[in-house]
Amino acid sequence: TISYIETHGTATALGDIVEVEALKQAFRSQTKKKRFCAIGSIKGNVGHLDSAAGVAGLIKTALALRRKKLPPSINFAEPNPEIDFDDSPFYVNANLCEWKPGKTPRRAGVSSLGVGGTNAHVIIEEAPFVKASGESRSWQLLLVSAKTSTALNTMTTNLVDHLKKHPETNLADVAYTLQVGRKAFNHRRITVCETLQDALSILETLDPKRVITSSQEPIDRQIVFMFSGQGSQYVNMGLQLYRTESQFQKQIDRCSEILEPH
Repeated sequence: TISYIETHGTATALGDIVEVEALKQAFRSQTKKKRFCAIGSIKGNVGHLDSAAGVAGLIKTALALRRKKLPPSINFAEPNPEIDFDDSPFYVNANLCEWKPGKTPRRAGVSSLGVGGTNAHVIIEEAPFVKASGESRSWQLLLVSAKTSTALNTMTTNLVDHLKKHPETNLADVAYTLQVGRKAFNHRRITVCETLQDALSILETLDPKRVITSSQEPIDRQIVFMFSGQGSQYVNMGLQLYRTESQFQKQIDRCSEILEPH
């Protein structure tokens, strides 16, 4: 099911022949198909990066999977006459082309061969399809944190730049990623906004009425809902919060059940 190999590919008289032959033996243990798997090497683009050669090939292949394109081997004209590609599973991909899907997810192998005999090969697979986000709450909480106040300002600027470059971004996805997918540091900045344009306006101006910026040492405390109990309540107070926030709704229902016998 592997349809691309990022080879070590140093273009040496002996090395390429041995590498392709080894790959051929590995593939032939599973299939007799011919010329179905593209091969290439980033060394044609950037040369040999020594200790970084392997990770460069890995990055290239990950990008190819992300973009669903098979990158070409630049300056390729004719294959090494000592390599029998016609009787192998491989062909040198000479032109940028669509990486056509098959019955399985797109998969690729990446080889990195050390001069001292330390050889590595990894197989990577394209990321699963992510369904579009569904409906979400009308207001979103954007949270940015950093180790210093300077870094916090940089993070805020980076977020603004990203939102400007990607106006199609789902604001709810941004809020979720910032809250769940990022490590929390002591210097923090939060804002509550309704639309992408609203978020941009707030974060660019840092309106103190809409933005809270503070520094706080980590404290392991539970979060609670607190009500004043001083007669300031009114009919349907908190109704929108109840309808849109599942945790708030769950806790209010729990409190109601506890108080019901009384």
